[in-house]
Amino acid sequence: MKKIAVLFFVLALFPGCRDKDLRSYWDDVPLLEEKIRDSEDRFATFAELAVKAPEEEALAALDGLFDRLKGNEVAYYVYSDWMSAAFYNPYSPCRNFSLFDKAVNRIVSDGVLTDGDYSRLLQQREWMSYNLAGSRAVVPGVEFVERTLVLVLNLSCPSCREAIRKMDNDPSWRNVRKVAVCCGFGPVPENPGWEITVRPEGVLEIFDIDMSPFYFVVGSDGIVEKTYTVFTDNN
Repeated sequence: MKKIAVLFFVLALFPGCRDKDLRSYWDDVPLLEEKIRDSEDRFATFAELAVKAPEEEALAALDGLFDRLKGNEVAYYVYSDWMSAAFYNPYSPCRNFSLFDKAVNRIVSDGVLTDGDYSRLLQQREWMSYNLAGSRAVVPGVEFVERTLVLVLNLSCPSCREAIRKMDNDPSWRNVRKVAVCCGFGPVPENPGWEITVRPEGVLEIFDIDMSPFYFVVGSDGIVEKTYTVFTDNN
């Protein structure tokens, strides 16, 4: 049920950004309204603005929001979930490491949530720190000597097999090395043209398997070109 709620929030991010000054965004507005969806929509718009704003301005605005949240414990808990959905979830168009890192740092230092409350956020930040665009690729059991498409799958997830089929049908990947990193338990894919690696040591420390299937592209120099793209009905 919680995963469905998170995806519902993420979908609210897609319509596009509405005009509002990020610096004064939280002035004179309630953090939690009687209709929680109104507050959720307001935060979704804030997230859209923040990822498009200069980083310094966005981080300052996030600090301002946390300063207000510290006075409302219930709102603090609710917004911490929304920040994960907006800035961490690969399905979100607002996924952003700098903003999520800032949010997690504030959540830890503010002392409103307990260690147990934010342990999940710390793990998400750890996963997110790997394989960022422009960083050196980290994929257990895989070396990069040519441009490579890396698809991360959970063998327990039926949609993962559909992801391989979609990649095979996409002509842009025909001349690219394709590697499937498989976790979980289930039949191992037998798709021609794919290098299959199954449950390599350390893989759960690098990837959030619950978010699979997702893929990223690594150049022949081992540097990530494009990261954490997920699949929708339009792929």
